[in-house]
Amino acid sequence: MRAWVEVNTDNLIYNIKKIQNEMKDRKVIAVVKADSYGMGAVKLSQELLKCGIDFFAVATLDEAIELRENGIKEKILILGGIFDEELELAEKYDIHIALTSIRQLKFIHEHALKIKCHIKIETGMGRVGFNKNEIEEVKKYIKENNIKNIIGVYTHLSVSDEFGENNKFYTEKQIEKFNKFDGIDTIEYRHVLNSGGIVNYKGFDKGNYVRAGIIQYGVCSGKIADGYKPVFTFKSRVLFIKTLAEDSDISYGRTATLKKGTVLATISVGYADGFRREISNKGCVKIHNVDCPVRGKVCMDMFMVEIPNEIKDKISVGDEVILYGEDIDKQSAIMNVSIYELFTGIGKRVKRVYVNNKDK
Repeated sequence: MRAWVEVNTDNLIYNIKKIQNEMKDRKVIAVVKADSYGMGAVKLSQELLKCGIDFFAVATLDEAIELRENGIKEKILILGGIFDEELELAEKYDIHIALTSIRQLKFIHEHALKIKCHIKIETGMGRVGFNKNEIEEVKKYIKENNIKNIIGVYTHLSVSDEFGENNKFYTEKQIEKFNKFDGIDTIEYRHVLNSGGIVNYKGFDKGNYVRAGIIQYGVCSGKIADGYKPVFTFKSRVLFIKTLAEDSDISYGRTATLKKGTVLATISVGYADGFRREISNKGCVKIHNVDCPVRGKVCMDMFMVEIPNEIKDKISVGDEVILYGEDIDKQSAIMNVSIYELFTGIGKRVKRVYVNNKDK
């Protein structure tokens, strides 16, 4: 293989069990949207079934159908809402949906669709959902029309994984608005805590479920979370090695110049695979557990690194290269992009390889 993502399923299960133990009376909704943050939604959903997960969340109808057609029979919620023309398919596949407008609620009722709906409350994310006044209109319409398929209520916390007193105050206000939803205790599915909420705000809400997203992979607040295990490592291989015969400009744009005698290795992955160009001339990758600086611009399909003296006599074509894994927080800081982008930006031609701790 030229490039692959190594996904440790034992560490994934460890992280989920930790969340389950710490949440106690709350059950876990496993968020597997965006192909489980780039790590393979079908495979990881199958793994999560082993530790009692019976509820999954995705972002789109296609993602939900993919799970259904690969044998996932458990509850699935589409978090972001769907379009009217998709509603019949959602009903056919028994998918829960986010209800975000009174117009769509009326559409569902007028077309006699028996879709399981979760009311999305807007508490401060500013994206989708009902504000306080709209909620009263929704409740009135539900009561007047004796609608029975509203089974959930939820909101989304915007800064639960951010530090600072202002963010803490803002998050607590969001939770307070959710808790004040009249009749919340009578609703079957109630969820507000996301990954940051699970780590930082457990016990503050009136939910009976939590949504575990990136925390499943051991990450929260831009780093590996305390007490959790990393799940993801992005790897490649050395494709070519040469010793420069003269001072040489490297890669597109001639942004790096290396001295005669420098040992340079070409790595078989590039920005089309998700190894982002922002790391050009800034970061390092690891070969033989030694930091090797990226030299020149990252190309579409490969990039170059300078080989330090200590491994010049060890390196060979085919050697494994660790692009990022446990150091993903440092790499994302160098690139000035979020860890979410690094996870979900891995391209399709990068293989996903599933390992457990016995394989190590």
